[in-house]
Amino acid sequence: MISNFLQTILDVATAYFKITTVIIGGLALPAYNVARTTLDIDVCIYVDSQEELERFIKALSEQDISTIQNPKINHNLFTVFGKKNEPEIWLKPCDMFDWDEQMVKKIQNFFANVYVLAIEDYILTKIGRSDRSSTDISDVIQILIANKNKLDWDYLRYRLKWANLESDFKAILKGFELDHNNNLKHISKEILEKFKN
Repeated sequence: MISNFLQTILDVATAYFKITTVIIGGLALPAYNVARTTLDIDVCIYVDSQEELERFIKALSEQDISTIQNPKINHNLFTVFGKKNEPEIWLKPCDMFDWDEQMVKKIQNFFANVYVLAIEDYILTKIGRSDRSSTDISDVIQILIANKNKLDWDYLRYRLKWANLESDFKAILKGFELDHNNNLKHISKEILEKFKN
């Protein structure tokens, strides 16, 4: 399901260094029951120090995966190159906010040694992006529809408040209210009710 290249990055991070690692971006969508084609590879790692980050980068280079950047612990991300791929390795789940203990505790296993953020935290990464696009909004709507009965709505409300994204989320929900074709009328009504409760 994932490329050997991505598997190498995951192996270096998790097996050798025990670094908390999740796939994010469009690549993670299947974990939330949403299908969308993407060529981007986005991985997020949780490192505690510059030394740990440098050890990780050195271990990647030993696997013929390198970066031309000089990543620092306080950066958002860096790009690595190798085997005709250019994944972004994020040092925080979103450019708007950093890792926190709650987010780490709720990480979920997708399959094998592939992990993803909890659905609710993933939604935050989509809404919180400084360059949020219509694709991100569409992803959020599809995730809400596909997971309306799986979401922890209390946790989602708590996280939206934590990230100061409540008004952004409500603006996205307005799209359900504007369903002129009534295609999603019963689903949208249910989602709006779940969020209000």
